[in-house]
Formats: sequence, C-alpha cells, structure tokens
Amino acid sequence: MCPGLQHLNIGQVPKVNAHSLTVMMSQLKRLISLNLTGLQAVTDATVDTLLQNCVELQSLTFSSCPGVTDLTLHSIGKYTPCIRSLDVSGCKAVTDAGVQALALGCRGLQQLDLSSTGTGNRGVTLLANYCSRHLQTIKLSFCHITLENILKLCRCCKRLKVLHLYGCSQIPAERDIRQVNRAPSPLGRNRQDIQAPRH
Repeated sequence: MCPGLQHLNIGQVPKVNAHSLTVMMSQLKRLISLNLTGLQAVTDATVDTLLQNCVELQSLTFSSCPGVTDLTLHSIGKYTPCIRSLDVSGCKAVTDAGVQALALGCRGLQQLDLSSTGTGNRGVTLLANYCSRHLQTIKLSFCHITLENILKLCRCCKRLKVLHLYGCSQIPAERDIRQVNRAPSPLGRNRQDIQAPRH
C-alpha cells in the first residue's frame, strides 16, 4: 500500500518470515534505507531477491542476522554498487572473502560495520586498497587484525573520522594514527572518534 516508501526499519520484529519479506520487497522498490536487524528470515537467498528489486538502496543494516554470509556481501557488491552504509555486525559467517566482493564492488562506501565478524587482515587490506577514497566510519570491534593493518587502513583512508576497535588485541595509540593520517579535516582535533578500551 506504500510503494513510494523510502525508509523502513523492521529490525527485531519476530513474526517477519521469508515469504512476507520477499513479497514486501517486491513492492517497495524505492527504498533508500532498510534495517533488518536480528531477523531470522534474512538469508543469502532473500537478500539476493531483495537487492534485485530495491536497486536504489544506499543504507543496509543486517546486524545480528544469523543467515547472512559472504554470499550476501557478494550480492551487495553485484547489485548495489552505489551503497553508502552497510552494517553486518554480529554476522559470524562474514569473512574476508565477502569483504573482498564488497570492496571490489562498492568503492563508494562511507560507513561500514564489521564488528564481531570473521573479518581479518586480508579484508582490512582490501578496504584500504579499494574503498579508501570515501570511507569515513569503520567499526572493527572484536575482529582479529594486526596493528600494521590497522595503521595501513588509517594511512590510506584520508576521510576517516570514526574507528571502533573494541576488543581488538592490538590497538594503535592516537599519536600513531595521527602520524600516518595527517589530513587536516578527518581525524582532526575534536572530530576524531577512535574508540577502544584503555590499557
């Protein structure tokens, strides 16, 4: 009944099933942002269908969706190259292979949350190499990444403003990040948001 709807948040709605989700997305083709946090109905197959119907999507949230894997990121890279914001935090089956498809297909990404996924050094290196031009926010909490690769990401992403590293075993000092990223606006005084536990 609302084919012109542009923003939809049905995260944590327990009775949304795969069929209703598929039917809904076949009608809401003008969606710009969609939040499906925690839905059991979200799988690689439903996302693939969704993305083919909703080609204008710029923001997607799949946080804590157990059915989301690397195949979902492959579909995002294939069907939504203009996406600006993606949250797959808590999707344990997302690994560097999915991040590779995302980095190669969606080079305009501005905000990315990979917290508590299987993302590692290879995925972060790919983001630094292919998405550095636009990335402003990246969340990597509880991911296994070396200090070297974190600093490489900071060095390459000149627009970086927000970096979350909660639960990461190797965390650079603020001065180290400032040394590798001297861009005047990003990571500048009062605009930096590096969040990690203090030692």
